[in-house]
Amino acid sequence: MSGIAKAVNLSGTALVLMLCVLMTAQACRFSAPAQEKLKSEVNVSLDSFVAELVAKRPTDPGAYTERLRVYLEAHPAFYGSAVALLDKSGNITAIPYVYRTSDGYDVRDLSLPRYNYDIEAQEWITLPLAANASVWTSPYFDAGGGEIWMITRSVLARDADGIFAIVTTDLPVDAPE
Repeated sequence: MSGIAKAVNLSGTALVLMLCVLMTAQACRFSAPAQEKLKSEVNVSLDSFVAELVAKRPTDPGAYTERLRVYLEAHPAFYGSAVALLDKSGNITAIPYVYRTSDGYDVRDLSLPRYNYDIEAQEWITLPLAANASVWTSPYFDAGGGEIWMITRSVLARDADGIFAIVTTDLPVDAPE
């Protein structure tokens, strides 16, 4: 077999493998039973993660970033996770966000102006505070954050002084019709 034929054959094999992986990922991503199972996994995992943060509260945003990365590594199906840190007045002071990329992970502080992230309009922040409870958002395009269509579960983190953070997990979803 010539070098070109070998290259074409290898490329064809790689293409077939890539298509199989993509089709499997899409089937898992959009299957309703699979999505419900994944949401249940998020509910349990995120509640446990928040309990750990309450029990051993990090002292700075950088420490939260490392904890978020470890949390995502333990849950490969989750797309991203954030912690919106609140001061005693309820104002957001930082939002470390860790999310998956083709090269591993990326980290952003969504509170920084350069991301043009409209914090006051984010349902993953406003809904749990208004409900004083954990919530799932409706599908939305996360412009300025993960840059994909997603749903987010948000959990309030409380200690003796009150709510100190909103902790999230994002799952990718199909864009609404």
